[in-house]
Amino acid sequence: MLASVTTRLRHHVRLVHASTGRAVTGLTARLQPAPRGWGVRTLPDAVVVFARTDAAEPAQPPRLAVTVTGPQRDLLEFAPVPGRPPGTVLVDLTEAGIEVPLQPVPMTLTVVLGTAGTGAPRTGRTLTCRATSGPVPKPVVHLAEEEPGVYRSAAVPWPAAFTPMDLLVDGNPLRTLSMDLTRTATRIRLIDTN
Repeated sequence: MLASVTTRLRHHVRLVHASTGRAVTGLTARLQPAPRGWGVRTLPDAVVVFARTDAAEPAQPPRLAVTVTGPQRDLLEFAPVPGRPPGTVLVDLTEAGIEVPLQPVPMTLTVVLGTAGTGAPRTGRTLTCRATSGPVPKPVVHLAEEEPGVYRSAAVPWPAAFTPMDLLVDGNPLRTLSMDLTRTATRIRLIDTN
């Protein structure tokens, strides 16, 4: 005689990039502690926690240790978790559906600004990136001229308000652009048409 076991979904956990809202991929996960009859299945962009229907309810909700193993790990901020590898987040399993936003590491933006017609370096300009959403006045990040026609921001986190953002030259909009959040430094060449 064969016995059958019935399980049910208890939790669906996603880690998401705080700037883009996209799911973080390349995950491993483990329950801490693992109640008897409970299990974990890792999907490409989420983790599901299930339990046998005959399993006793734990006295306290367990926690899920989710570790990012893919290349995104080096581009996101993680608080250290004792006894767990780098890139791990502890998630309290208190709701059925859980999204955990992860902040990006500080990144730089470099704009190489040329003159219309000749492409010669456009020097002595004031470059500012202005968020397209968020509070009024909109948040800004300034770019300093480091060499003739090359303007660079400090290494800062680029939150969702800057996805996308407006590039201002001397206070005038030049172009709407976005950071390349797959690397710590984005470099863009533009012609100053103002």
